[in-house]
Amino acid sequence: MTRYRPATPGIIEQTAILYHVELPEVRGRAGEQADVVITSHPWLVVLNQECDLQFDRLARTNTPLRVGGAPVKKDKILHSVLLCPGFPEEHVLAGTYIKDATAWSKGESKTLLRNQVERYHSLPAEDPLPEALVLDFKLIVATSPDYLQTWVEQNPDCAVAVLNPPFRDRLTQRFVNYFARIAEPEGD
Repeated sequence: MTRYRPATPGIIEQTAILYHVELPEVRGRAGEQADVVITSHPWLVVLNQECDLQFDRLARTNTPLRVGGAPVKKDKILHSVLLCPGFPEEHVLAGTYIKDATAWSKGESKTLLRNQVERYHSLPAEDPLPEALVLDFKLIVATSPDYLQTWVEQNPDCAVAVLNPPFRDRLTQRFVNYFARIAEPEGD
């Protein structure tokens, strides 16, 4: 059973692993003006469900779900695509992937790489993914589906791979469990 398959050219898919994507990021607003910067992400993984991404594609193009059927309704159009940054494993373990991160000890590293730390998900290097990555669920970003679709079409080599089931399902479940956790701030 292979962990990854090549990405479908020009299509945004659930757990697609994207390489070198630039996303607009709004840093602030003043009235009608927005302070927008372009942020470069070496690696991103698409977290939306495949059915939502498919319905979005069909609704945007007025395409029916079935031959001879009615076009997919416009209420299926997504307003954002949820993405999780991935970082080279060695940068995460060294604590250099983001400012003020902490290095992992040898024992902690094993736990992280076995996907036993709820905040992170490890993706090993395996064809066609050229390097091992670690996702940090605390750093999710969102962008417009139109923007991401245009980026993928104009940069066809950016879509490197897609996780196959059951690896896709495990990543999705781990993200949902982390994102939906009920954590209470420490008090007095």
